[in-house]
Amino acid sequence: MALTSVSELQTLIHEHITRTPRLPKVEHISVAQSIGRVLAEDMVSALNIPATNISAMDGYALPSDAAAGSCWQIVGESAAGKPFAGDLPKDGCIRIMTGAVVPPDCTCIVLQEHTETDGNTIVVTQDVAVSANIRYGGEEVATGDTVLTAGRILRPADVMLLAAIGIGQVPVYRKIKVAVLSTGDELNEPGTPATDNGQVYDSNRHTLMARLAAIKVEVLDLGQAADDLESVLHTLDEASRLAGVVITSGGVSVGGYDYMREAVDRLGAIHHYRVAIKPGKPFVFGQMLKTWYFGLPGNPVSGYVGFDLFLKAALWQLCGVQDIPQPFRLQAVLSQQVKKSPGRMDIQRAILTQNADGTWEAAPAGEQDSHRVWWGSRANGYITKQVTYLQALPLLSNHLQRLFYERVNRFF
Repeated sequence: MALTSVSELQTLIHEHITRTPRLPKVEHISVAQSIGRVLAEDMVSALNIPATNISAMDGYALPSDAAAGSCWQIVGESAAGKPFAGDLPKDGCIRIMTGAVVPPDCTCIVLQEHTETDGNTIVVTQDVAVSANIRYGGEEVATGDTVLTAGRILRPADVMLLAAIGIGQVPVYRKIKVAVLSTGDELNEPGTPATDNGQVYDSNRHTLMARLAAIKVEVLDLGQAADDLESVLHTLDEASRLAGVVITSGGVSVGGYDYMREAVDRLGAIHHYRVAIKPGKPFVFGQMLKTWYFGLPGNPVSGYVGFDLFLKAALWQLCGVQDIPQPFRLQAVLSQQVKKSPGRMDIQRAILTQNADGTWEAAPAGEQDSHRVWWGSRANGYITKQVTYLQALPLLSNHLQRLFYERVNRFF
């Protein structure tokens, strides 16, 4: 099977999911708990913001514009939640606080610091025009406005908006269920004593579960499957009945004990196998009945890169997101040489720094082998380049893809 390019595989995954639309069911949750969830319905405001004309500043409400030197008699007060209810004479004014309702007969607000007070009389020290310092009812949001649309990942500012229009319960899509599984007889569970039998700790499964937490899905930890076909078949069959998505780590290459591809093929269908990328060439995408399957390679960095390039967008799409978050890309200057192997897109872990003048520099984060987890931990971005051969000299401009997601506030 020929290697698929990164963009081709991203498109293939997106199109397969698009052709089989299955939006999650809807539930209603507290607005305060809705950050990171996917909005299931358009949100239409049932009120104006502001609800009525209110003062933008502390000062005095006047019935007309006023010139410097004019005098006005204080006849009452309007505070937030306690509007003035009396009559306003022609030469009268109302002491008013920020957020208070502007009396119907008033057309402007003169700032407190632009007045001088003598008992119940104020003298205006600067000209004030009609409409000054008034926030008019409905000028930001009008009744009937659609303020948020379905498919949006809700942010803290969205919670502020929804609460401001009186929404207490928010319709969101239910969290999709994602089953996570590792395979390999060499795997040892973190927290257990190390052995001398060539075993390694299962970092991939725990990394996957940690990263899935940022996408607001329900994670089902299925542990580890032994390196035999029947065990893999049994575990995948169980997973496909429990979850809408199954993600596995390991067992997708061509080794004698790599059974994932065969098992998925028996239980469903494989849509894709190998991608032209380094690291992470063996990447399986398929289906088992109505369950989507993503098979990541066992090398830790390979799986990490595959998750960033292919799984994040697919999972957001399955969650019902319309505007899928994209990585932030920028130009950076290489501060040292970058070696590139021919034939595949080389995704190199990078250390990105910003100079005092605002420009960016990038350097490879140490050795780029797919098993080097320490260098992966120190990286904060990716250098991406797809050419037949790259001779990158110091200070040569190059594309650098920096992974930035608003919800985690860090690059990795």
